[in-house]
Amino acid sequence: MAFQGFIKGVRYIPVPAPVFGELLQEIQDITELKIILRIIRLIHNKKGLERYVSIDELLADRVLSVGIGSMDLDSRRTHILQSLESSEKRKILIKINRKDTGAFAYFLNTEFERQAIGKMKDFEHQSDFEPWETGEDRPNIYSLYEQNIGILTPIVAEKIGEAEQRYPVEWIEEAITEAVSLNSRNWRYISRILERWEIEGKQNGESRKHSGKARYI
Repeated sequence: MAFQGFIKGVRYIPVPAPVFGELLQEIQDITELKIILRIIRLIHNKKGLERYVSIDELLADRVLSVGIGSMDLDSRRTHILQSLESSEKRKILIKINRKDTGAFAYFLNTEFERQAIGKMKDFEHQSDFEPWETGEDRPNIYSLYEQNIGILTPIVAEKIGEAEQRYPVEWIEEAITEAVSLNSRNWRYISRILERWEIEGKQNGESRKHSGKARYI
């Protein structure tokens, strides 16, 4: 069935602005562009810190398989690997080796994902990740909340706005990451983290006096 246009209430997927700017000018291979867009879509659907895609996941994806054309499995694997390698060189993706399985995981090279990677235990980390998004294109804290915590209600949006006036944006971003890592996905918990940091001081994203989930309860 031919596409009939976007329906009322269609869902929107956040895409980093450089994809539609400098990267759109730079990427000449339509297959690579399709794979990047599909990876962004797949990662957006994931929850928690480990938001990445694998080769096997991309090979099994029906939309991507149809989108890059009919070809046998080996040819499709070759095309996907070439596009992933190119995207890694462009600093769009970060490739990390899983210590537990030996397989590669591909993350978007955003500030939030780089912070999340640093908290993971089953991955071999690189020392430095060069960002590919410019400062003005960083995902705002409202997007981070929606992508990692839940629906952004008017009440929560108002509370986030109040927090912006009170704390550095970097604190709020790190507090969201901390809440996700502790599986406490709600604004009340994030607010407690910020309050604790304000009272006790903050060093490397953690309270000086406490450790573990209980410190924010």
